[in-house]
Amino acid sequence: MSPRSVRTIGLHEQRMWMMQYHPQIRCSIQKRRAKAVLVCRGTVRPTPCNASYHVRIEYRTRKRPRIWVDEPILRRRTQDETIPHTFADDEPCLFFDDFSSDMRIACTVMPWLCLWLVFYECWLVTGEWQGGGMHPQPPSMLADEEGV
Repeated sequence: MSPRSVRTIGLHEQRMWMMQYHPQIRCSIQKRRAKAVLVCRGTVRPTPCNASYHVRIEYRTRKRPRIWVDEPILRRRTQDETIPHTFADDEPCLFFDDFSSDMRIACTVMPWLCLWLVFYECWLVTGEWQGGGMHPQPPSMLADEEGV
């Protein structure tokens, strides 16, 4: 069986999809170390019952999108407790191997982020992560993220 052919969605097209589906999110394409990066910033509110969050998404073609919640700063239940399903810098872990470069960030990462925020708020209250999933941190996923 041959591997699946992937049509990578370019940064300009990803930006257009974000504008279409999430007009409250502003995206720009920036150059960093001679590489183009899609940077999207804006406010999301998963449901009317949830808080509003200022978020940032950075994406380089064929790399793992990186996501941060800039405001309000994610908080822990206790000082020495880690926030479930986050990387070391409190970057939400939304997926393991589920994202590929032929997927629209607007239709995958954004809904996953909203769902993660709902589970985060529930965890703050109950102390239990209801979102399921697994959270391994393979070095291959994180190694080439430096400098994003």
